[in-house]
Amino acid sequence: MSVPADHKIVVEALIPAPVEVVWERTQEPLQHVSWDIRFTHISYRDEVDARGFRVLDYRTDVAFGIAVKGIGRYLHSTPLEHSSFEFDSDDWKSIISNGRGVWLYESRPEGTYFKTVYDYDRRYGILGRALDGLFFRRLLQLSTEWGFETLRLWCAGEPASVEERRSRARFLGFYLRRLFFGKPAPGAARSWLGSGRTSS
Repeated sequence: MSVPADHKIVVEALIPAPVEVVWERTQEPLQHVSWDIRFTHISYRDEVDARGFRVLDYRTDVAFGIAVKGIGRYLHSTPLEHSSFEFDSDDWKSIISNGRGVWLYESRPEGTYFKTVYDYDRRYGILGRALDGLFFRRLLQLSTEWGFETLRLWCAGEPASVEERRSRARFLGFYLRRLFFGKPAPGAARSWLGSGRTSS
């Protein structure tokens, strides 16, 4: 099930919590990593880069002691509304290179509309593009959707969901269902590949 490799990953959720809560749980590294299955560890370095941005270290433990590492930066933020970011990895196990994206927050009567749009370049030439189109981009899309839904459940008053949904087996079941059998449940987080300007 190949996908166009130049399509951005777009994920959105309507979260039943004030925007201040959603902002804190997404911007603070320890809280971010608790709901986002894409990462095992996120922390700030002490130093800043040449542009004055603080650098974040990311790590994802895959299996059998294997980890993939990368870095990230929050670039420009309007608190409670908008946060742009970039990410990269020089780990040979990662095909990701030079990624950029945005987190958008909108206060609504039902809570907070939370959305991300992001994209990245790929290393390893034709092989990297093939792996991305056949597998990796969809994996990132659906793992981001899974994380947004975990955040939604946590903010809806289900704190146990944070630990329960760290299970790779649970995520694999979700991944296969979404990959082959269609759309998420009504009210759940959802995702698609596209420009990010409109819903799928």
